[in-house]
Amino acid sequence: MALSANSIIHYTSELEFLINIIRSNGLRFSYCLETVKTRGSQSFSSAIAMVSFCDIPLADYKKHFYNKKNTGDLGYYGDYGIGLSKTWARNNGLNPVLYVDSRSHVSTSLRKDFERFMRNQGPTETSTPHQMFLYAKNYDGELYRKGVLKKKDYRYYDEREWRIVPDSKQLGDHPVVLDADLYNEGRTAFQQNIEANLLKFDLKDISYIIVKNDDEKSLIYKQLRDSFRRDSDPIDLTSITVLTSEQIIGDF
Repeated sequence: MALSANSIIHYTSELEFLINIIRSNGLRFSYCLETVKTRGSQSFSSAIAMVSFCDIPLADYKKHFYNKKNTGDLGYYGDYGIGLSKTWARNNGLNPVLYVDSRSHVSTSLRKDFERFMRNQGPTETSTPHQMFLYAKNYDGELYRKGVLKKKDYRYYDEREWRIVPDSKQLGDHPVVLDADLYNEGRTAFQQNIEANLLKFDLKDISYIIVKNDDEKSLIYKQLRDSFRRDSDPIDLTSITVLTSEQIIGDF
């Protein structure tokens, strides 16, 4: 359990994606289409530039893996992940998301602030209401992955998500939030506009890395050495634990 106490984890679905994260010493900002349901069967949606993480005990990670041996609720996000320290997270401005129940008055207030903002009559990018709806997420709801409904009554609250939404300067002056319809019309172009912008980390910030099986561990250690070597001296990787999703499923 100690591994998760002071770390947050970013999941990814492919070994290639994990290697690219290590190679670039950073996580790429990308637009995520978020919908928050509110009172009266209303909702608000937008594409928000972000990088997100989970803050849950190691034993609970298993439900996120795609491992074919999994059954039931397992397999939400991927077999790969990188854990970074909460000290790094705080220093870089990450924050836990604001979970709201769809029947609460808070959700309705957030929706109204969002609608004013999208009409260009509301708060500025750095104002409190704007920041609140950029970090809002429903307590529970339907979970879709790659367009497929994975679970009808998924409890997002159990993920304890941490998120960073950058300012437009960090995105090369591209917008932080996009109208959902506009984003859907040109999502590939919008993603390409910001893909070079990274949330950077150093070797000392990595707590652990998760791969699918033991055969992939050597690839990760090699990439760590190649990516973080600054001179001819060998680098110390003893502080970084590489776990496998198969190990976590079996042992925790």
